[in-house]
Amino acid sequence: TPFEDLFSRAIARALPMICANPDFVSPPKPGKAMTYQPGHIAARYEELGGRVIYYGKPHPQHFEACVAGLGLPKERVLHIGDSMHHDVAGAVRAGVPVAFIAGGIEHEKLGIPSGELPSAAALRALCEEFCAIPTHTV
Repeated sequence: TPFEDLFSRAIARALPMICANPDFVSPPKPGKAMTYQPGHIAARYEELGGRVIYYGKPHPQHFEACVAGLGLPKERVLHIGDSMHHDVAGAVRAGVPVAFIAGGIEHEKLGIPSGELPSAAALRALCEEFCAIPTHTV
């Protein structure tokens, strides 16, 4: 990454990195240009020996704080998202029901146009890849 020098200096000073949005995937950019997502940057900081404090999806603290803020039991909350890693796997691990928007960011992996539903086989394969099954798929 273009941040190696900065990371080296920060690690030498034992500075932790706070990653408040540890996404690895984002909607495609024009021309499908490669982008550095916060999750990639934080992972590289760790690879170089730095300490990272994560907060946000898919980490359970994010979901627990949201549910606590609503003052409702988890069973009465529905997380909605289109990322298997950030939304579905995170919600499942936190015990929060989740509606997966299949025609969103994962549509190419599912072999469907944006906005459509996948075949049962394609959805099953994606769920197996992430070891998480959404409560609902739309």
